[in-house]
Amino acid sequence: MATGPIPLTVIGGFLGAGKTTLLNRLLLEATGVRFAVIVNDFGDLAIDGDLVADHGGDTLTFANGCLCCTLGDNLLVTLNDLARRSDPPEHIVVEASGVADPRQIADVAVLHPELLRDLLIVLVDVDSILERARDSRLKDTVERQLDGADIVVLNKCDLADLDRRARARAWAARQAPRAAIVETAHGRLPLELLLTLDPDRGEDGENMTPSAKSRARHTHGQDDEHAALFRSAVVSLRRTLDLAALRVGLTGLPSSILRAKGFVSSADDPACPHLVQLAGRRLRIEPWTAPDRAGTGPPRRELVFVGTRDMPSADWLERRLRPSGRTIH
Repeated sequence: MATGPIPLTVIGGFLGAGKTTLLNRLLLEATGVRFAVIVNDFGDLAIDGDLVADHGGDTLTFANGCLCCTLGDNLLVTLNDLARRSDPPEHIVVEASGVADPRQIADVAVLHPELLRDLLIVLVDVDSILERARDSRLKDTVERQLDGADIVVLNKCDLADLDRRARARAWAARQAPRAAIVETAHGRLPLELLLTLDPDRGEDGENMTPSAKSRARHTHGQDDEHAALFRSAVVSLRRTLDLAALRVGLTGLPSSILRAKGFVSSADDPACPHLVQLAGRRLRIEPWTAPDRAGTGPPRRELVFVGTRDMPSADWLERRLRPSGRTIH
């Protein structure tokens, strides 16, 4: 059985934005992670399901409709079945159809105690989105798809000049003011951004699960490809924190920071680790209970940040979040 809620990631965006390309990059790079993939086509044939790469897990397809229009039927039943398997997936990814409302799909996880609503990623074809947004037939759909996004991916930037990219970015910022916005081509996003960090690793990774170790090894192999666009920073926080002050500090971070996750200790309850998750502009800080599994050590009090190349340095982040109080030994 799973040791905690299963993350549910939803990939949305209009027709042709590059959702399947992004999904396949995720599946092929995240070796060792046991996925369940749900693909929804808006039509009589589930074409996209045939385009998903072989990833060693389950790929489930739904045709002839939007998952967001059948929440009471196919999607809820399928997610429930996946979560309650004797050997459930480690991560569930839903590729929404090009006309679906991805927020409705992502919010299903809130209703299920064995699921964790993770990232809602919405792709935008930067070369065509402005024309679609001016089309009275499509305007409502493309605008609604960005509502509630954690990260908006301006994809296909290699096909657009700087002026078009700037105008598309300004449009996306107006439609999704709380989302982080990142520019890329061919769905190239770092794996650390798409997947939750392993929450129960011990010092130096000694207690990482086999899948997490495999994922970490493969992620290191992707560093060269992503180095020009993204980087990460680790901030150690070995002192107790005022969680209210931490929340203020994390809420006001620059938009170049796309994701953060890790553990801190609260001044009110130093013995209980608190899990911090920042996805786009959505922030959660909550008590964390270690899984009942032999060999699991205490989590390291640190936050890992992932962002674009212009994100602040680890030193800047540490100064901003520098705690007061006694040291955790």
